[in-house]
Amino acid sequence: MSRKIGYAFLCKKGKVRKKNQDNYWCMGDFLPQENEGQQRTITGQINLKDLTGAFCVFDGMGGEACGEIASSISATTFNNIYKSIVDLDVQSIVDICYIMNRNVCRFAKRHKIQYMGTTAAMLFFGKKEVYACNLGDSRIFLLRGNKLQKISVDHVAEGTIFKKPPLTQHIGIPTDEFRIDPYIVSLKIRKGDRFLICSDGLTDMLSFEDIEAFLVETHSISDCVNDMMKMVYAKGAIDNTTIVLCEVR
Repeated sequence: MSRKIGYAFLCKKGKVRKKNQDNYWCMGDFLPQENEGQQRTITGQINLKDLTGAFCVFDGMGGEACGEIASSISATTFNNIYKSIVDLDVQSIVDICYIMNRNVCRFAKRHKIQYMGTTAAMLFFGKKEVYACNLGDSRIFLLRGNKLQKISVDHVAEGTIFKKPPLTQHIGIPTDEFRIDPYIVSLKIRKGDRFLICSDGLTDMLSFEDIEAFLVETHSISDCVNDMMKMVYAKGAIDNTTIVLCEVR
């Protein structure tokens, strides 16, 4: 029996920042560089017998110059190379990260931009397994058996109580400084699994327990995405927020 992946995603500009620096790539959908986010949640379903499922969230580094450009370049780059994915494994995912990093760094060098970057959090669904990959602090969660677990790693330095700690890994690090090192984990998929990818616009506003409750109690993945976004806005939406929710069927 072939697996199917149902998905729903929504990206919205927050109430504070002037620009939406978030972007995504969800089975061919992504945002233009200049955007105000989406008006509604987009849904779909894919059959893993026919193709590799891929879903990404890119959060242009908040407050930094050209964060929306870095996230857009990453989404566009991923769109250009997605169809070339033949053998899904750790090395092919690492190569994708290197290519996105190279393209962001080339743009920065060409336009004499000293610093620009974006996080990346990605899911790759094969016929029986899923690979989760991240650079930065955009997170990936798995809900299995009504228990939520974080399956990404936050690449952050030790910070202070007064400000958010800086990232130690992200897309946009020049190779002459050091080589990016994406975190990648592979898991067998099960019917009923729910995978959440999100920017920190969600996790800064909602607690782990809040997110778990939404994922457990909301039957429709579309309603779940909408309800979480409504809660983010009710709490102030201080950052741009992207939510991608996938369900194994």
